[in-house]
Amino acid sequence: MARPGLTALTVLLAWTAAPAGAGPWDVPEPGTCAAAPEASTPTLVDAPPFPFKTGDVIGAEQLALLREFIPQLLWENREQFFFEGMRLEIGGCFADYAPPDFYRAASEKFAGEPRLEDGGGLTDYTAGQPFPAATIAKDDPEAGLKWAWNYEMRYRAAGFDAEFRISDIVGAYGRAEPFVGHMYQAEVAFRADRSDDDYRAKGNKKLWWVAGGAMTEPFNARGHAWRQIRDTKSATDPDRTDDLHAYIAAARRVRRLSAAYIQGLYLPSFSVGITALPDMDGADAGGASSAPDAVTPKRSGWEGLEIRPLRAKWKVLGVQDVLTPINATTPMYPEEKARDFGVWGLSFASDRWDLRRAIVLEARFEKPDEEQESLARMVMHFDLQTLAPLYYQSWDQRGESIDVGMYVGRFSEDRKDYPRWPDDPERPVRVVDPAGAAFANVSQRVGWRRESWNVTSTPSDAKEERNKISVQGLTKGH
Repeated sequence: MARPGLTALTVLLAWTAAPAGAGPWDVPEPGTCAAAPEASTPTLVDAPPFPFKTGDVIGAEQLALLREFIPQLLWENREQFFFEGMRLEIGGCFADYAPPDFYRAASEKFAGEPRLEDGGGLTDYTAGQPFPAATIAKDDPEAGLKWAWNYEMRYRAAGFDAEFRISDIVGAYGRAEPFVGHMYQAEVAFRADRSDDDYRAKGNKKLWWVAGGAMTEPFNARGHAWRQIRDTKSATDPDRTDDLHAYIAAARRVRRLSAAYIQGLYLPSFSVGITALPDMDGADAGGASSAPDAVTPKRSGWEGLEIRPLRAKWKVLGVQDVLTPINATTPMYPEEKARDFGVWGLSFASDRWDLRRAIVLEARFEKPDEEQESLARMVMHFDLQTLAPLYYQSWDQRGESIDVGMYVGRFSEDRKDYPRWPDDPERPVRVVDPAGAAFANVSQRVGWRRESWNVTSTPSDAKEERNKISVQGLTKGH
């Protein structure tokens, strides 16, 4: 049943750059670099006036000017994310990367229908943004959980598809062991672009999304492939686990893997100097525990793109205007295989960084599990207009920092020859694709970097889409 008072006009206000005083979650007009949050907005930090203009180039000698426009934990570990010789170009201020009209239309059509269950689950959701910004009060006790679900259900077109390279790095000038492959996530349910098909792609009606991929490097990982399947019951059941199947190249067979502790997107584990992939008995191949210089982080390379809102306690910490490479211009793998990422191998500083208004959410985990290890608190910055992830920070149960990371995006409409919708080539895509990321482990001084420059998020042909959601497709080509 729809909640009273939610009108089409109310929802539409959530998507526009509203005039001053219109609400606590306003996004400034494009190009207004000097804009400051209104008094009604719960700001995270009191930043000084923006000291740059579009087109300015910032070098390491001007790094101090960036301090108020990046998260505190990243600033404390800035030597890993910035470097001598960097050329950071100031991009647009609050550029319009908003989702397309059909996503906005779905948000308007179903406004007031989605609701939160007592355990934090989301029910009665069909498509669009579950809780439009204009309907969330600043003092709403459920604001954090609502924004967490807005992030999880953010617009992602049909799901991403990319070639990737993940480099696991130890220390400054450390070794970068590359892990190369193909990765995708196919959105099946809650598809705002498929209003004529009950907002679903063709396939099993219980599916939410399917992710998978295959490894090509290093040699002893080649041919390892997987499918991760999440169904719609996961939106209301915190104990619901994904179905995870892997093709084990050495055994030439498909087997089911445990997914009990998987929060987000799965990728076979990786570690410095060796390959740690599950063999047919479920053990790690390669002898990770016996390698003296092995560092095996609990990381997939795709952290934060998927969350489980009902497994944490969420709180809005505020909003913050940040600089971030949400629409990067400097190529990386696979287009550019030798890009300079600084002495730590974690820097995207030589790129274009936009000024964006971010909403900052805190998640607290009462029962850390095996995958999370000692993780007790996580803070993420999401772009307020698109809800694309911008920054990640985490702390253990003692309050000590675990890791800090940042994300790199590319906006579809600024890319030449971006593949269009197969059923309507004229329909805008307007998606921020996950083009890269870099994370630093604060205590161990290690990290990893993901590059996926050619990522796209429109569907491929019908046959390939069917293959993506099929476990039987794992044996294709083997």
